[in-house]
Amino acid sequence: MTDTTMREHRKAKPSRFASGRLISRIAAGAFAFIGLGLVAGQAQAGCTDNILAAEKEFNIPKGMLLAVSLVESGGGGTPSPYIMNVRGRAVFPGNETEAARYLRDSKGNLRDGVFAGCMQLSLAHHKQAFRPVEKIVNPEANVRYAAKYLVQLRQELGSWAGAVARYNGSAGFKAAAYQCKVQRQLVSLGADQSASLIDARNCGAADAPSIAPRTRRAFEQHSDTPVG
Repeated sequence: MTDTTMREHRKAKPSRFASGRLISRIAAGAFAFIGLGLVAGQAQAGCTDNILAAEKEFNIPKGMLLAVSLVESGGGGTPSPYIMNVRGRAVFPGNETEAARYLRDSKGNLRDGVFAGCMQLSLAHHKQAFRPVEKIVNPEANVRYAAKYLVQLRQELGSWAGAVARYNGSAGFKAAAYQCKVQRQLVSLGADQSASLIDARNCGAADAPSIAPRTRRAFEQHSDTPVG
């Protein structure tokens, strides 16, 4: 990965036998639903676990990368590993293979205006960092790249606040508004030290973002990482 690359997500009474079958079917359906829930939970944990590990590995202030991901893909209060933004339309693939299909058009060419995965990486700006390019939708690869990118921005701009403002490519008022969204996520997580790195005096009043219990538990159980 080069420095250039870094820059660039639903009345007949039944017999006793019939009643038994119905109960069995209900039970089977319930177990299937629970199973799907577990799979979804594991997938979402794929974002959060990788994010918390990357914060520690790359000395990112506790909760900061997680807060960015919650702004980018955390509509349900937890980061979503396979959500795709395709030209302004959110799509919710069920797995990595399905997500990868949205990277290309019917002719096999890479699409414009695609943002992928946990950290909503821009395909246009970061495709060169992934070989094959489909790895951009792999949660671990997606998160690790985003962590390195955020660190690079901090080195270039001199502060974590500046890095956060620049992360999604915004400038001016939009960058400041993005900063405020991340700062609110940090406050909601209880990461007060990290939140203090972003000046919130101009952010204005807003409702605290909702954090999913699973995500909050994972964050609170994670060991502290440096702030600075």
